[in-house]
Amino acid sequence: MTGFSTLNTAVTGMSAAQRAMDIAGQNVVNANTPGYSRQRLGLVSSGAATSATFHTGNRAHFGGVEVKEITRIRDAFLEATRAAAGARQEALTAEHTVLAGVEGLLAEPGDTGLQSTLDAFYSAWHDLATNPSDTASGSAVVQRGIAVTDQLRYVASNIAARWGIAHDDLDAAVDQVNRAAAELANLNVQIREGNAVGRSVNELMDRRDLLVRELTEVVGATAVTGGDEQVTVHVNGVTIVAGSAAQELRVTGSLDLDGSLSDPPGLAWGATPVSVDSGKTAGILAALRTDLPDLADRLDGVALALRDSVNILHNEGFTQAGDPGGDFFDGTDAMDMTVIPTSGTELAPALTAGTVDGSNAARIGDLMDDRAAKDVLGSDGPSVLWRDLSAVVGVRVRSLDTAMQVQETVLASAEDAVQSNAGVNLDEEMTNMILFQRAFQASARVITSVDEMLDTLVNRTGTVGR
Repeated sequence: MTGFSTLNTAVTGMSAAQRAMDIAGQNVVNANTPGYSRQRLGLVSSGAATSATFHTGNRAHFGGVEVKEITRIRDAFLEATRAAAGARQEALTAEHTVLAGVEGLLAEPGDTGLQSTLDAFYSAWHDLATNPSDTASGSAVVQRGIAVTDQLRYVASNIAARWGIAHDDLDAAVDQVNRAAAELANLNVQIREGNAVGRSVNELMDRRDLLVRELTEVVGATAVTGGDEQVTVHVNGVTIVAGSAAQELRVTGSLDLDGSLSDPPGLAWGATPVSVDSGKTAGILAALRTDLPDLADRLDGVALALRDSVNILHNEGFTQAGDPGGDFFDGTDAMDMTVIPTSGTELAPALTAGTVDGSNAARIGDLMDDRAAKDVLGSDGPSVLWRDLSAVVGVRVRSLDTAMQVQETVLASAEDAVQSNAGVNLDEEMTNMILFQRAFQASARVITSVDEMLDTLVNRTGTVGR
């Protein structure tokens, strides 16, 4: 090996060490960057030329080191597992958020819930039964009845409002999916072009994987990486990103709670329905399609049971003036329930016309007893139905709480696995920087030594004896 070939070897060593320190620095400054994958420099040794050339001659020897590649440390399986765990957690969180709000709205058990208002309404009838000619007691019954209808309307309107908020969240989630899909398609183009010219695209692939994770967590997407690192994204078999092309999803179905049972909200690509099994949108759709419509239907059942049970008995009674009682409640659901009598004189506390009798008022007050209500209706009364509704919400929220806690553990384990594989270890990077700094200094020292050797050869050879 000649002195000049040694210089070439040392130069390649300095260049490789410099590049390695650049990579270590890149890792260090991005240690806290979301989605960043640590990088490693792939080095290979350079041997002697395998054949003579015009420039080297057949006895020239060159060695050193070459930068083969810059490897991005990322395990596709671990990343897919992490994304899937995040999608499941997002679905649970989205549904839990909606139902937890409804649970707070019901305020059960408590003094401000509908059950307490119903009990006060029945108690007012018992007070009227004790003193059927007391106009104040009659007015109290009317006001307690209005309080019941107001609370039914309040709960019903708030369930409808929460349905609307959830639908807005679904619109926002679909917009997020469409933006991420368009950006991912653009990244596919940039990655393909970068690979074509031999440029490192590691940072672009980090951003790509972050977008894939976002799509997975929002809409339960799955991704497949093909040639030239091109990613294709599917949602239950429907392709939303393929190469440079991105398809837009849209929200379909009813725009209000009333039509959600007959025309439930959903997602579609063009005319093709897109089913979603996980991700934030899956949780929102569960609330929009099942949870909230079911609760609204149950609440209407409570209202109708109250209307029918009270009206049946009130129709059998007579007012103090001897007139038939007629209906006490009017309406077809919880939203439009109203009280018909406007004063205590329109109530029918008596069972016999022309008598001062509170026996019918006592019967209505006895509807507080679930058995009495069932005897009148032939089915469960409003209190039982209301407790069932509250229990359904409570059990579902507790179930989601438990599932979220379990999923948090799964997600944390998956995230730890990803970070262990792809995350930056600052101690390791500092060690690498010192290692390659010493390599750079050693290569520089080789150049200095060759320079001294050549100086002796050129400037001092043959000067002895002069």
